Amino acid sequence: MYGTRETICQILAKEYPADTPLNIVVWSPEDVEALAEGIDLDVSEAEVRNVLERIDTISEEERLEYGVSCGAVMNLINQVKVEALNITVPVALLESILSTAEQALWRKEWEAGDKSHPVPESVARRLSDTSRMRALLKK
Repeated sequence: MYGTRETICQILAKEYPADTPLNIVVWSPEDVEALAEGIDLDVSEAEVRNVLERIDTISEEERLEYGVSCGAVMNLINQVKVEALNITVPVALLESILSTAEQALWRKEWEAGDKSHPVPESVARRLSDTSRMRALLKK
């Protein structure tokens, strides 16, 4: 349940009689910030709010079986940080960098073939990435 203390208390009052025993685990902004600090990440106030909102999207079944562990929250912090890394790059610059990367990877691919060795997995993955990027640039 995500919201302010006041909102959460109102929801709980509507859903449960006053004498119902409950156990509530709370993740506060300070808790998320401390966890991020523990894994050497700086998080903004907006990122902390985003993490708290995402905790609420964990399915009830998963919360009941696994809880909302530090590991789960670390994963959410990392997801939010990765999404925040989006930047805008001019297409011409991206195409130039992509061509340079492809040429370097092709050389490694050809060297492996010349020696009758399989293409290293890391090279194959990166070539796949460049192909996906080319496809995205054509759209």
